[in-house]
Amino acid sequence: MTIEEKDGIWVVVTEERLDALEAPKVKDAVKKLAEEGKLKILIDMGKTRFIDSAGCGSLVASLRTIAKNKGDMKISRPSAQVQTLFELTRLHRIFEIFDDVEGAVNSFS
Repeated sequence: MTIEEKDGIWVVVTEERLDALEAPKVKDAVKKLAEEGKLKILIDMGKTRFIDSAGCGSLVASLRTIAKNKGDMKISRPSAQVQTLFELTRLHRIFEIFDDVEGAVNSFS
């Protein structure tokens, strides 16, 4: 996982798997960003090919953390498999999801 700043938006790039091993890292990273007052978060899932229930849970927990601090969190570039899982679990109704990073970054303004 990497974190980079792009036009005032903090982009968290997830790994190939967002599972029980990686999920806590994402959740902790978002929590730390929120504590630092960095409340515009984009989860870039362009590399992620697999997500499990722990991964979904970490995304929901992260969104709660950011929303509690009056911030905003969005998702970009989910693979077809990840998008299908979001639809099956109805998470696509909770998250704003974008096809590309630029569109997602521009949506924050």
